[in-house]
Amino acid sequence: MAAVSDIIMRHDLSPLPGEGGYFRFIDTFGENSGCIYYLITRDTFSSLHRLTDDEMWFFLEGGEAEQLIIHPDGREEVRKLSASCRSSLVKAECWQGTKLRSGEYALFSTVMSPRYRDDMYSSPSADVIDAHPAAKEFLP
Repeated sequence: MAAVSDIIMRHDLSPLPGEGGYFRFIDTFGENSGCIYYLITRDTFSSLHRLTDDEMWFFLEGGEAEQLIIHPDGREEVRKLSASCRSSLVKAECWQGTKLRSGEYALFSTVMSPRYRDDMYSSPSADVIDAHPAAKEFLP
């Protein structure tokens, strides 16, 4: 596997404030849709957050990652992203967090339509964390 620093350099990734990990905006397409590269490592992860619109994740390379999805009805779901399961659609208003489970890194591309804006993102309240103990593993 390529070293994390090589992945960051090859894709010109920068730290993603708030959520964690590294990213780079790739492009827009269609009616204001957008996609990014997104990297998590042993030291970084996608902290628990909620988006106002759907987000499609595509596993590109690296080790296995785990997504915690908390649906609006409170149901928890754990998804694996790896070479054997390459995509995950996280529906709007679901809480989501993603951590590395094996290897040195996992590289993804994510797509949103409309394109991501900062006002689409929210962090969990203490009530969300208290109701979902598994979510604590996905907090900075």
